[in-house]
Amino acid sequence: MVILELLSTAFSCFIYGIIITAAIMAILYGGLKAISSGIVRSVPFYVTGVILAILLIIQCTLLVGAVKAKGFAEPVQILLNQQFEGQRGIIGAKDSQAILDSIIDNFPIIGTYIDVADFSGHDISEMGQLMYDTMTDYLNTYIWHRVLWIIGIIVVASVIAVCFEKKEYVPISSEDEINIYPEY
Repeated sequence: MVILELLSTAFSCFIYGIIITAAIMAILYGGLKAISSGIVRSVPFYVTGVILAILLIIQCTLLVGAVKAKGFAEPVQILLNQQFEGQRGIIGAKDSQAILDSIIDNFPIIGTYIDVADFSGHDISEMGQLMYDTMTDYLNTYIWHRVLWIIGIIVVASVIAVCFEKKEYVPISSEDEINIYPEY
């Protein structure tokens, strides 16, 4: 059951990653073509495009997965607040990890991004807020890393495409020929 849920989530993230990549590639193609039509007619452009597409699909899939995992931060907080309502006591490292493991059992996608928890020294009644803050902080950082990787990949691919622009040579027609022998 858990594997099926993870596979369906991974598949949907992959599909969204492909859609986002296609949109980025279309915008990039249009932008580069507006700069010069010679850019989009060169062999390095196509090779770079394939590599760019693969890298963007990976990064966009990871980004969508992190956004989905971040969507579970609030339900996790509610679950932990209900579970530890009215309880007092200091939590240890093993207890923190056991709580995270139970969360991963309920929300498997979270285990893809967060696998270690140590809230030792905190009160058990704060566990919901602590887990929420930790998840959102970590996943926000992860999401921004994916965005920066995407931007970096696009910039590098664009620079490569522009550097290997296919120059257009317009042949001189017979009317435009330069007469090197002046008529006397």
